[in-house]
Amino acid sequence: MMILFGANDACLPGSDSGQHVPLEIYQNNLRRIIRHPSIQIQSPHLILVTPPPVNEYACEESDAAKGIVGTRRTAEHTMAYADACQRVGDDLGVTVIDLWSCCMRIAKHEPGQRLPGSKQVRRNGYLDEVLSDGLHLSPAGYRTLLELTMRHIQRVWPDQSPDALAYVHPPWPVAPKIEPQDSEGP
Repeated sequence: MMILFGANDACLPGSDSGQHVPLEIYQNNLRRIIRHPSIQIQSPHLILVTPPPVNEYACEESDAAKGIVGTRRTAEHTMAYADACQRVGDDLGVTVIDLWSCCMRIAKHEPGQRLPGSKQVRRNGYLDEVLSDGLHLSPAGYRTLLELTMRHIQRVWPDQSPDALAYVHPPWPVAPKIEPQDSEGP
């Protein structure tokens, strides 16, 4: 079971979106989901996924197209939610796929430097590619998430790798065939 929350929660406090969730409540919500009896009773393999970074340039453009003025998200604020997600996973012994850090590495972020996606640095082409509107993953962003997830599954739970799983239904060559009905009718 994958849990990917935080991109919308990391909206700035007081923004008109109404989506902001304070960091402490965000962390508690993740803990409550993971510890919920209906989750625990199933003993699933759990994976927390950090929120992806934001591209402030694209967010501003997307918001402006909707008539929204003002900054609702920043790269630095979203980083705090990615870090908090990682801490929850560490505290509870739950695997974390660090999508935020992966994107930062590919975007060539250097520790101690301003964050790619911030309007305090030049626009980052990689973030334009993986975030459709500066916030939500694009097909390329989902591809990155899929690759990270599959690598993790193959490393940690190899018996759950798609190649290791049995078919639920028989493969096509051995599946029972139904003869086509006479199309003439009575």
